[in-house]
Amino acid sequence: MALALVLSGCSDQITPSADGNQRSGDFELRSLQNDLTLTEGDEAGVAIPLALSRQNGHNTPVELSLAGVAPADTAFISSSFTRLTLTPNADDSEATLKLAIADLPLLPQQRQFVVTASDGVAQDTMLITVNVVPVDAPDIYLLVGQSNMVGFSGEATRQAFPGGADETNPRIKQLNVSKNDRNEIFLAESDFSSPSVNVVLPAITTAEDPLHVPLDPSNTTGKDLEYIGLGLSFAKAALDNTSRDIVLVPAAWSGSAFCTNDQGPNGQWNAQVTDDPNLGNTWLFDRAVARANLAIQNTGGILRGILWHQGESDANERCAPAYGENLERLIYQLRLNIVADRRGGDLRRAESNIPFIIGTMSKGADERGDLSNFFEPKLMVDTAHRDLASQVPFVELSNHDDLVPANGYPCGNTTCVHFGPGALREMGNRYYNALLRATQR
Repeated sequence: MALALVLSGCSDQITPSADGNQRSGDFELRSLQNDLTLTEGDEAGVAIPLALSRQNGHNTPVELSLAGVAPADTAFISSSFTRLTLTPNADDSEATLKLAIADLPLLPQQRQFVVTASDGVAQDTMLITVNVVPVDAPDIYLLVGQSNMVGFSGEATRQAFPGGADETNPRIKQLNVSKNDRNEIFLAESDFSSPSVNVVLPAITTAEDPLHVPLDPSNTTGKDLEYIGLGLSFAKAALDNTSRDIVLVPAAWSGSAFCTNDQGPNGQWNAQVTDDPNLGNTWLFDRAVARANLAIQNTGGILRGILWHQGESDANERCAPAYGENLERLIYQLRLNIVADRRGGDLRRAESNIPFIIGTMSKGADERGDLSNFFEPKLMVDTAHRDLASQVPFVELSNHDDLVPANGYPCGNTTCVHFGPGALREMGNRYYNALLRATQR
């Protein structure tokens, strides 16, 4: 009878002898296969045939168990045996190891386990080394919010030339989204969730700034506009810790808010329909979900995180008091509503480990204005950003308070509400570091 044993990262460490085994003298445990490969997310796992040989007339039942050599070896691992108790008439068994898809991408690695055979008095241990292959699926990140997530670094600030800070990378892809246009493209509710309206073919392209502008495949020189956001630098920071491609899903919109905003898009960020007259519709939320779904369906990828930068358009007396509640609802509903990926439907719960990273608003100051001291409604939004990181599971803050001209980070286009190119590149790095922290919360 098979018995599943779920191994946790807090299992006891075991130190085998020099050859990896401990002998009892009366029985010996052997593996009939030594070249073992375990693929992350493979439902079949890896089977390890085992056999026990007895000496000196030993006939006592022998119990099998398995543990990791180090705590990290058992992370996301489950094990089972076809036979836990070995007897002289049945001295063979098969151990199966399965590796669930981890919260963070894995790199190729080896893990070590010790199988112990014990008769209650004596024991024999055997060291098993398993080669781990990461799941064959790209890492998907959803980019949501308003202008600083879109990127308002200013014209001619992109450094996309070979060796430049904003150079493309063949391992970093993006959903090739339609441009943000409230007058001709995104007019009615149906436009915001329509696959044909949201995506320009080819649906998946090499990621290139500006991410929220589609790539015309007939333009062999790439995108004509020369400003940047934080998404590409975020992906570059993530590359060292994954062996798979990264797919960015741009879904932000300049001037967007939870509240109605005549100067912004026709859609708002509310995650659920509300009777509050100050709040708008759910169309931008619906669009973000639709775009994330399209990326998962087109690539078979895994949603690894959501990046949010917004708040300025809600920083007024009408909207700020409800901002924290609205953002918390958005976090939970994105986790619930985006289509399940290869990690399975259990990861579509409100408190699932799908990191949500919140960026702080600009405190820059230059000749165009001083944003270093927030007025009361903006302070309410800022406080919500900082508080949610400790109130909602797997949420973390990316702090940008120091990315100001006085510290060598010029402001971006139009006013200091927008971060400049240097700040946006640094923000990408900080968002990634925050994501790593969020998975451990």
